[in-house]
Amino acid sequence: MNQDFFTSLRKGEFRIPICVSCGAIAWPPSANCPKCLSPTQLKKSASTGTLLEFSRSHVTGKDGVFGLVKMGDIRVIGSFDSGSLAEGMKVKMTQCGLLDDGTAYYRFVPTST
Repeated sequence: MNQDFFTSLRKGEFRIPICVSCGAIAWPPSANCPKCLSPTQLKKSASTGTLLEFSRSHVTGKDGVFGLVKMGDIRVIGSFDSGSLAEGMKVKMTQCGLLDDGTAYYRFVPTST
């Protein structure tokens, strides 16, 4: 399952593993349900969420604005191009993928709604 998850990220598609038996979300991604151990299947996820908190990094090569976003029942750490952010605001994932070193990344922007 993790391979399928990373394959979807390589394609720029954000999908989450859902249990085929009880419907629970397996996050972090797993081939088996954390509740009933049944297999999971990737499903398309909503691309919007709520910004819970954010911070600016000044580390050379890793500088930027990063935040914790609640998307349904999961939480994702992503980057933001905008510095005008507020906790509780609605945000949308605009891009996801894998870096050359295999690290997953998620990019968000504030939404107008």
